[in-house]
Amino acid sequence: MKVVIAKYPLFLYLLPVFFVLHGCLVNYDYISFKDALLLTGVYTLSAFTISLLFWLIYRNFTKANLAAFLIMAFHFFFGTTHDTLKKFFGEAFITRYSFILPAAGIFFLLAFIFIKKRKSGFATTRKYLNTLLLLLILADTIFLLSKVFANKKNIADLPTGFSKCDTCQKPDIYFILADEYAGNTELKDIFGFDNKNFLDALTQRKFHVMSETYSNYNYTPFSMASMLDMDYLQLAGRTRNQSDLTYSYDKIRNNKLLRFLQQHNYSFYNYSIFDFEGQPGRKLENFLPVKTRLITSQTFLSRIEKNILFNIVTRFNSHEGLRKTTYANKKNNESIYQLTWDIASKRTANPKFIYTHLEMPHYPYYFDKDGKEQPFEKIVDGNQGNKEFYIEYLQYCNKKFLALIDHIQQSSPTPPIIILMGDHGFRHFSEPVANKYYFLNLSSIYLPSGNYAGFTDSLTSVNFFRTLLNTEFRQQLPMLKDTTIYLND
Repeated sequence: MKVVIAKYPLFLYLLPVFFVLHGCLVNYDYISFKDALLLTGVYTLSAFTISLLFWLIYRNFTKANLAAFLIMAFHFFFGTTHDTLKKFFGEAFITRYSFILPAAGIFFLLAFIFIKKRKSGFATTRKYLNTLLLLLILADTIFLLSKVFANKKNIADLPTGFSKCDTCQKPDIYFILADEYAGNTELKDIFGFDNKNFLDALTQRKFHVMSETYSNYNYTPFSMASMLDMDYLQLAGRTRNQSDLTYSYDKIRNNKLLRFLQQHNYSFYNYSIFDFEGQPGRKLENFLPVKTRLITSQTFLSRIEKNILFNIVTRFNSHEGLRKTTYANKKNNESIYQLTWDIASKRTANPKFIYTHLEMPHYPYYFDKDGKEQPFEKIVDGNQGNKEFYIEYLQYCNKKFLALIDHIQQSSPTPPIIILMGDHGFRHFSEPVANKYYFLNLSSIYLPSGNYAGFTDSLTSVNFFRTLLNTEFRQQLPMLKDTTIYLND
């Protein structure tokens, strides 16, 4: 091993291993081994290709690998370094791309010339980098294994405070989440639109519609974590920081509602944008799996794509440059909608719990009320606050929701429980509004039993599934105090 460390420039290939391994450690339980292996392979192949190009110049593998190492390190750690500079210098010239890119170009030019003219073979540098990266990989491996053994959770057990109900009826449960669907009070007060026709259509289908319900958080991951776990979140602050986001994702992944239902032999179908144990979220992927963005988002190319290329194609109104990201939600909604439609017709041995998360009427507002697709220029970034477009799209979404509900009710062998609700209110205001409008949401439910006594008009999201389990599964869960937590950007 000592000979190998001293003789061979392995550091170039150890660097991608360390970078991906450390990313998996930071984002533990969200990136599969297969995805991490693919990402490592892509980075290793890229490093090897760059090294070969430099070998044509240097005719020395250590020098070629060192030059490639500098490029890969710049790529991997650019985001973290840039964020650190901005933390200390704010928006000063030194943090701007107009300074960083030319400065980086000059640095690399001088570094490559230095490597070329250096007579020695960089033996000490080679040994140092090999040793350092091996130690870092070993340390991260130990920490990762400790998390694996420390975080083994038995989701088969009932959550504390819950009881088994073997004699309860177990109808299929369809939980349809309409992202950013505002309550009717908000629609009337802010948009001048009365959603009465849609709410009446739900009532005709024997839904119980709650008129003044609201979410407890104003951002989706936090709202869904609290709703599914049936409890308030223990957040570090009142901002959407990364640690609190990771905490919320973990609460969603291992929530009390799903554990309860699985104990009652429910089969779970995840048609949502979130990850659950053994069932990743439904997000359309590019060449690399979507979850690897948790690692790649801080790299140089990702930052350039986000901060420079996106602005360029936006400024020049490049349809091709924006089309892929602009229509991603539309394709994902269509896929999730069809999956839900199809499962309604399938007979299963166990009762089903289907979580369908549709980013509807969430921005972009793809259609008008008659189902006519909006022109591309009306759905690109910048139109989030257009009230007319939101209401037009909401009316289109109403028709889609009713069609899906009708299909579920007609296709189910026994009457299912169907929930249709929003995760929070509309959020893209161009002028100041009362905080309550960020939380007022649609909330409706169909129960075969018709027992809606606990579903009060002002029920908040954190108590919704507590009420459902008390009503349909003979639980005795106390209602939590209703409150809202406004999270800043």
